[in-house]
Amino acid sequence: MPVQSVRTIRRLLAGALLLLGLAATVLMQPGAAAAADPAPTTPVANRIELLRTGGVTGVPVTFTVEAGNVGDDGAKLLRLVATPEFLALAPSYGPKNPCCDFFIYTLTVTYDGGATKTVFTSDAAEDAPAILFTVIRTTERIGSTGAER
Repeated sequence: MPVQSVRTIRRLLAGALLLLGLAATVLMQPGAAAAADPAPTTPVANRIELLRTGGVTGVPVTFTVEAGNVGDDGAKLLRLVATPEFLALAPSYGPKNPCCDFFIYTLTVTYDGGATKTVFTSDAAEDAPAILFTVIRTTERIGSTGAER
């Protein structure tokens, strides 16, 4: 075989190996693997229902905030209950001594797809995170009670 043909073959092999190495490097990049994995989804809240019982009169009141019937405050509230901080809340927060006429709250959030999150607490809860009472107070302030109709 002539020397010129051997050099050409070596160059072609070196080029092929270089291309193979580049292809392997691109496939090993984190972006390539991430593109194949589905992106994590953030839940979308579409309804908040707050049942408030207890108090001096003991009359239960239900407050409801529904997507589509909310202003800016309602939209912010629906986004708040879809945050990782809210989703990480425990199922209940209660007082060490459940006496007296404190309000008791059952907060249920419904997300697109039908998933729900329910949290129980009371005004006397000492261990409840601030985000829980932010959601409760805002829902009381802007939620519909059905009495307005």
